[in-house]
Amino acid sequence: MAKTKPKKPRTKKKGLHLVVVESPAKARTIGKYLGGQYEVAASVGHVRDLPLRELGVNVEAGFEPKYVTIRGKGKILQELKRKAKEVDSVILATDPDREGEAIAFHVAEQLGDPLDEDRFRRVRFHEITRDAVLRALEQPGPIDVRKVEAQQARRILDRLVGYQASPFLWKPIRPGLSAGRVQTVALRLICEREEEIRAFTPQEYWSILAQLEKDDHPFQAKLHKIDGKAFHLGNEVETAAVVADVRGTPFVITDIKRRERRKNPAPPFTTSTLQQEAAKRLGFSAKRTMALAQQLYEGVELGDRGAVGLITYMRTDSTRVAAPAVAAARGWIDSEFGRDYVPDSPRDWSGTRQKAAQEAHEAVRPTDVEIHPDDVRPFLEAPTARLYELIWLRFVASQMAAAIYDTTTVDFDLQGASGRRYLFRATGSVVKFAGFTRLYQEAQETGEHRRLDDLAPLPPLATRETITLKALVPEQHFTQPPPRFTEASLVKELERLGIGRPSTYAHIISTLRDRQYVEDREKRFHPTELGETVTKLLVRVFPDIFDVNFTSQMEEELDSVEEGERTWRRVLEDFYGPFQRRLREGEARSDELVKEVLEASHERCSECGRPMIVRWNRYGRFLGCSGYPECRHTRSLEGTPAIDLKGEKCPDCGGQLVAKRGRFGAFVACTNYPECRYTRGLDENGAEKPRATPTDEKCEKCGSPMVARRGRYGEFLACSAYPKCKNTRPLAIPGLKCPKCQEGGIAEKRTRRGKTFWGCTRYPQCDWSSWDRPLTTPCPNGDSEFLLMKTSRRGEEMLLCPRCGQKFEPAAVTGERDGSSGGDGTGP
Repeated sequence: MAKTKPKKPRTKKKGLHLVVVESPAKARTIGKYLGGQYEVAASVGHVRDLPLRELGVNVEAGFEPKYVTIRGKGKILQELKRKAKEVDSVILATDPDREGEAIAFHVAEQLGDPLDEDRFRRVRFHEITRDAVLRALEQPGPIDVRKVEAQQARRILDRLVGYQASPFLWKPIRPGLSAGRVQTVALRLICEREEEIRAFTPQEYWSILAQLEKDDHPFQAKLHKIDGKAFHLGNEVETAAVVADVRGTPFVITDIKRRERRKNPAPPFTTSTLQQEAAKRLGFSAKRTMALAQQLYEGVELGDRGAVGLITYMRTDSTRVAAPAVAAARGWIDSEFGRDYVPDSPRDWSGTRQKAAQEAHEAVRPTDVEIHPDDVRPFLEAPTARLYELIWLRFVASQMAAAIYDTTTVDFDLQGASGRRYLFRATGSVVKFAGFTRLYQEAQETGEHRRLDDLAPLPPLATRETITLKALVPEQHFTQPPPRFTEASLVKELERLGIGRPSTYAHIISTLRDRQYVEDREKRFHPTELGETVTKLLVRVFPDIFDVNFTSQMEEELDSVEEGERTWRRVLEDFYGPFQRRLREGEARSDELVKEVLEASHERCSECGRPMIVRWNRYGRFLGCSGYPECRHTRSLEGTPAIDLKGEKCPDCGGQLVAKRGRFGAFVACTNYPECRYTRGLDENGAEKPRATPTDEKCEKCGSPMVARRGRYGEFLACSAYPKCKNTRPLAIPGLKCPKCQEGGIAEKRTRRGKTFWGCTRYPQCDWSSWDRPLTTPCPNGDSEFLLMKTSRRGEEMLLCPRCGQKFEPAAVTGERDGSSGGDGTGP
């Protein structure tokens, strides 16, 4: 046996340190700030977690978690271990929150002893700038075990609820559905709001407006009181009587009140308020807002400036701002607007929102106020630039002087013909000093209270002055139900109730959408029937666990772990006892509860007579026999075309034909399936779809005519001799030839994930393809019979010749026509 040379042990490079962060983008930015003695590597998020296919928590052993390496992270850990052997110390520079602390702990645990302060050093910074990073490296510390335990407690609690409550949904409704400690409570809020709207009965009421005018300046006064009291006019008759009583009475001013009102700016953004404002002003989802904010935090290339982290850490409940940032903002305001726009003393927003655990954090703000939004716009995609502008404006405005308004209230205390007294009131407002509103104002949603800026100014008026009455206008109104939640108002409500934490809102809302528990209509959340059924069932089984107050209290107890007030095991023990009791009660009453929530009591199974219950599958709702699996009778509820087949028989086997709905729409099928597989497609009106469209093409294998069909990935050509000949090929765009082989055509295709691209119809003999949309416009240089429409990440369009490679402005090329039905136009 041949002898192998022993491997030489790796020698540590003196003075070299390994810096571990979460993301490659963050690693690139930090790497440019550090010298050669530092090597920066990314863990690419969490490296350890609870297993996917089992509970992963040993309840009997004090809720001991069973962590496993996340799939795909083995190679990353191996690389980190290799690099760690060559350095003196490992610097853990993950994000300064619970999740970042847990990542740091698990990385250190895989590389050695996480509590070895000589080997592992924890650094924290809230902005990725050169000064902040270098300052943090000078002040390393240990891993915050309390934060790690707080994250672990939340993770275990969510796993216990999710894994043990979700199965209650699987048998009666559909496998794969999920319940969540916070997710289900958020869904409950949406469903309960829908129930309020359905139960709401509009009440009629009337108001009366006096249309007044002075010196060609029209204004309005509204009936405010009758006989010195609030009033209610419930119908047109009552309102007409008041109008008749007031008509003819001169409108003499009896009182004028003028006062100065000041409006202060809003504090800088927290995670929650950033999500709310981005939703209202920019139309961004919480998920998109956080993704774009992550890019701004981790750093972007700004030309000669290099990589710069543009904002502070975006997951924060704090409104505190560091003194140097405040001074910089005040200096910019002074130079741009003048001394009048700078308050006498800096605005101190600390202590207004945060708890003790958040005191070290800052609000979401620009890292350098001198980096104006206009300076970064050329380097950022449009949505990212708009979000940075919003953060920048909000922060700078938060340090500006208050806006000052002169408000005027004018009363007309009139006596009607009947002797009753009617108080009409007009209110106006004038901006005396714009203050922070010169730069920024918060966005408003429909239905929110009017602001001082919304009040029109009144003309110059004096007491005992008689004003010209142009008309008395009665207006009918109806009380409105509470509005459905928008993304912004749902985030605001979750924060108000203390449900979840702002850093989790994006994930919660995204999960509700992904599970199809809610749908967006006109930017408002509507619960689906599936979502409402899930809520009803879970709330009946676990009335306490998915209660708003209980969930809010649970959040406070989890926070107490981070603050060192309680141990994580004690919090879990206090929760798990009542939860287990509810689980046992739910299991004992599951059949009873399912019937209460799901049973369609008016309908019985046509085959066995048992009650039918509502169930779901991937295609939608259906009625299934409650005797399943003994009886498997079902009936679709998802819009199967109501067509009368008039006893039509299957042309293949003579069996009965029925209308059904599948993954790709409605169709007619034989009841003898699977022995007989006859089907034909139906459109949404129940009319038969043409099964194939004749073409002039011939099959290259058998010579039969080719017909055009539509399948899962779009239109294609198929041999008309099917099933004897199963030859198919993509349907080419008329008039276009492949620029590579000059034999095949160009066809629109789709990847398995549904992304559109264009390729040669002779594939695999020819492998030409492009993500860019072809236009049947020839190259101005004559090199190609078509051009490709390229779209940059900033949304700019450019035409490209596939042969000569020259680019053209779309406006400079005339006669262009789309060569397809669409596509995203982005590159690979």
